[in-house]
Amino acid sequence: MELGRFEPPSAAQTALCLACGVVVAGADDAATVATLGPFGIRFAARALGIGLFLLVAFLVGERLMKIPGETRRAGALPVLERYRSLPFAGRILIPSAAMIACWTPVIVMMYPGTIWYDTGDQIAQWYGIEAYGQPAGSISSHHPLLDTIVFGSLARLGDALAGDYQRALAVYAVVQCVVMCVELTGVCLYVAHVGREGAARKAAVALFAFFSLFPALAIFMMSIVKDSLHLLFLVPWLVMFAETARTRLEALRSPRFAAGFVALSVLAALTTMTGLYVTILSLCCLPLTRAGRAGRLRALAVAAVTALIATVVFPAAVRSILDVAHEDQNQLLVVPMQMTARYALDHPDDVTDAERAAIDRVNHVPFEDMVSRYNPYLADLVIQYSLRDPSGVGEYLRAWAAMGLRHPDSYANAFAALESGWFSLRRTPTDITDRGIGLDELRGIAEQATANRIRFQIADAVSPSFARMPRHLANRPNHATRDGQSRVYALWGFWQSTPVLLALTLTALWTFLLPAFLLFRLLRPPYGRVLARTALPAAYAAPLVWSLLSLLANAISVPLKPTASRYMLWALVVVPFMLALCASERPESNCPMKGNGR
Repeated sequence: MELGRFEPPSAAQTALCLACGVVVAGADDAATVATLGPFGIRFAARALGIGLFLLVAFLVGERLMKIPGETRRAGALPVLERYRSLPFAGRILIPSAAMIACWTPVIVMMYPGTIWYDTGDQIAQWYGIEAYGQPAGSISSHHPLLDTIVFGSLARLGDALAGDYQRALAVYAVVQCVVMCVELTGVCLYVAHVGREGAARKAAVALFAFFSLFPALAIFMMSIVKDSLHLLFLVPWLVMFAETARTRLEALRSPRFAAGFVALSVLAALTTMTGLYVTILSLCCLPLTRAGRAGRLRALAVAAVTALIATVVFPAAVRSILDVAHEDQNQLLVVPMQMTARYALDHPDDVTDAERAAIDRVNHVPFEDMVSRYNPYLADLVIQYSLRDPSGVGEYLRAWAAMGLRHPDSYANAFAALESGWFSLRRTPTDITDRGIGLDELRGIAEQATANRIRFQIADAVSPSFARMPRHLANRPNHATRDGQSRVYALWGFWQSTPVLLALTLTALWTFLLPAFLLFRLLRPPYGRVLARTALPAAYAAPLVWSLLSLLANAISVPLKPTASRYMLWALVVVPFMLALCASERPESNCPMKGNGR
């Protein structure tokens, strides 16, 4: 492959790569020994080496994305011409069938689908079985209510039609895969439509090949969990969001488009807790686009209606029909409480009686027990599903701030360790989740550190509540299921161990390095000047930016268990979509932030 002449990096691009090197080196330390530094010569050399490697890799990637020239229609293959002449339904269904064929081996091996731990609890609640400490018959709002309604209703439908809810869930898993293949094909067609012809077609083909051949998406969509359901709504919403930004809000002039956009916005907001914030905050960025006043008002209306339905109308409607047990805001304290636990480990004697009382008032785990329960990579052990006294949150936060001012190093180490999995290329070899992990224990096994790779839930995870369901696994072909699951684990293991392919299985590639590459492209003149004078790039990138920020609110990042990976699997669609848009844009556009008016 002839790459042609490389353009030297700008000062801003070089600085970005060096900064990324520092972040990755620091995250590697945090993900292996749960401590930042020491920041000596060895750390500086490692950070510099990573930064220079990223600079070279980004320059190569940038050159590969500059596909020269336009492809002449006169030279197109007859088959391609016939495909272009098909109606839209044919143009989307034919490649969708090809993608489904590529996914079929995974679908067959994983059939009847994977039940996640939390999903089992949600279904059990729908059957009146107690979960999350709530009384029998109550529905906990610990997980999105819409997901519980969907999964529970599907199970009931299976009981009503076939006398077995497992069959309904199995059909749902397969249908979920088929629908996702159609949606991903639509993403590829959109890329081919909006960019310059030659580059857009090549970018769309590359995107289609990735979606079809990389098994991660097929594995995830054969899982019955709220995040896979959320992805069904996120993908078409993402395309509509991009089209709204590309047309500078002109797309919202169509009542049908605007109504569909609102509907998908609401569904994306209601299917994960973080999806609520990502969706609404992204919509709030659309009015920043340089557009007419009427267009901005329409964008504000979409954001306002979505927020009203998702936060007021739907919850009120559900609570009027179902017995919903209110969930306190304990998830908002995940990161602060993890910092408190690290403070208890580092400075157990430097805490006042008032501060200790404030901590013990709000949290079920008392301050003196936090040391033994502190796991640097999992906050669940120090903060439970609920707060002891939610009215004490303000007092706790004042104590938390005072302690942090005295010893900010403890807070920095706690935050870095908890979030390190999104930025690190290495991780601790331990997978301990049921107890605390001492720092000496981590240092003792640091030399055995492994690559920080995406981890999947492929085998069923049966919660105690779901185990009480009648016939909860009675009709599953257990032996065949285990054999198929083993083959899928082997398939994913093949990708993790094969040169070149293994890079795609690194968590940080999707949650940090490729987003950094997109920023690298924006920092290349004239994109930097364009970025300075228009808000359109911010609108385009809003879903990606807010989704990345939402990762920081979770209780786990290093994949000690598959929960960490499900939080970031949206990136396998969002990031390639943004890269394809960037590669397919016209030279005069803003990579990919300025539409060509087609």
